[in-house]
Amino acid sequence: MPDLGERGNVMGPQPIASIVQPPAEMLAAAEHLLNALIRGDRATVEAMTPPHVRDEMMLVAKEIPPNKYDRFDLIGRARVAKHYFLKAQLVGANVEPFMFQFRLGETDGKWTVREALNLTGRRSAWSR
Repeated sequence: MPDLGERGNVMGPQPIASIVQPPAEMLAAAEHLLNALIRGDRATVEAMTPPHVRDEMMLVAKEIPPNKYDRFDLIGRARVAKHYFLKAQLVGANVEPFMFQFRLGETDGKWTVREALNLTGRRSAWSR
């Protein structure tokens, strides 16, 4: 195999681009959604969810018992074309952690849920 030049420049992972920090408004919307889910405030959850995704999000919301979880942790995030995929874990004292993935997107300055999936009990790259 021919030498590819300075090996220090070609070995190992190569960054594609610099890491883009998410907008503060998106993080605030995620926090607002997660706190509504913890409280069992389905009206707020519905207000943040467009009609075409409402069934998916309500399936996730129904699995979360109100006021059983104390806090949430954002344990993963990814950005694809100005949409953010977030992996969250709800944690409580005497209840199993609840893990789910959701996607937030912005339309006219409002962040809404575009997709939601319960990951609790599933094994995948997102749920390890």
